Amino acid sequence: MKKITKWAFRWHGWLGLSSGLFFLILGITGSLLLFRHDLDRALNPDIYHRPDSGLMISADSAYRIVAEAFPGLEKIVLHDFPLSSEEPYEFMLYRKTKSPYNNHLSFAFVDSHQGIILRQGNYEELGGSFFRWIYAMHYSFLLGRIGQAICAIVGIFLLLTIVSGLVVYRKYIRKVILFQVPLYKQGRRLYSSLHRVVGVWSALINIVLLVTGVWMNIPVFQPLFSDHQTMVQQQGSFKAKPNLDKLLNYCKVAAPGFDPIAINIPKDNKSPILVRGHLPSTTFFLFSGKASNFAFDPVHANFIGQLDIEKADFSKKISWAIYQLHIGGFGGYLVKFIYALIGLTPALLAMTGTYLWYKRNW
Repeated sequence: MKKITKWAFRWHGWLGLSSGLFFLILGITGSLLLFRHDLDRALNPDIYHRPDSGLMISADSAYRIVAEAFPGLEKIVLHDFPLSSEEPYEFMLYRKTKSPYNNHLSFAFVDSHQGIILRQGNYEELGGSFFRWIYAMHYSFLLGRIGQAICAIVGIFLLLTIVSGLVVYRKYIRKVILFQVPLYKQGRRLYSSLHRVVGVWSALINIVLLVTGVWMNIPVFQPLFSDHQTMVQQQGSFKAKPNLDKLLNYCKVAAPGFDPIAINIPKDNKSPILVRGHLPSTTFFLFSGKASNFAFDPVHANFIGQLDIEKADFSKKISWAIYQLHIGGFGGYLVKFIYALIGLTPALLAMTGTYLWYKRNW
């Protein structure tokens, strides 16, 4: 067992040093994203607190404005409906990219009264929108699809860092949980005890966040090994013909109490329009948000089918549950604050771990 501990100690040090910066970036950006909706609205009154100037334009009108202004996109998603008469429609735009290193996400805000585009930009541009830049940093290190793959690989390294740390400190886990490990006042003993206590207490949630994050990024590996240039050339410009507001009304009549959250509008006439949202019959806490959907033909507006997440196959259920676990989309602000606090622990672990390594080797 001593040999295993010795190897775990060595690997814990090297893995921590090599991935500590990434751990720091993921932790801080993830904590900020937990409160994106609230902070974004507080910091951007020119976008989210527009003067009420009469009747609001429809969701379909807002989509037509965006589709006209940004032709040839891969996909358009009506990401956020206005929560009040002061707020805009927010669209997530999937751009065509010639390189997997390029970030393919853009955004556009449409005034819900005047029908003008208030702000537009790319997610990787800090000057466009701070929280969308944070989103791109968290999920791809601003390196597009390649960055998403790097995130998955880094996530595996970080998991190994935590597991090796638990092996090294396994004798102290019970003592830490029972508050039997003292925090010393200064010097190396202070940093050592901080590293041990914070590492043990944050291990479970950090493992959950890393496992779910790696899982969510696995699909990105498949396009990286395909002919990306051919994919781009085959994509064409397309505007959905159905009126989105009529589709929304259909959903609300078909499922009274249905809460529409987003609409996915496809890049071609072969993929369906998806009205995504929450069904009142959905009760499991990890199936909250836009887990269910209604699908429509993008040309003739015919109803194709309904996905009730409670009745979906296992793969869809587990994928959405993993997503909700990762973003803390359950339990309200209490869970968000716990996640945010744990999300800041990588900064402390990186600093204390680097200090201990330096003192041990220099």
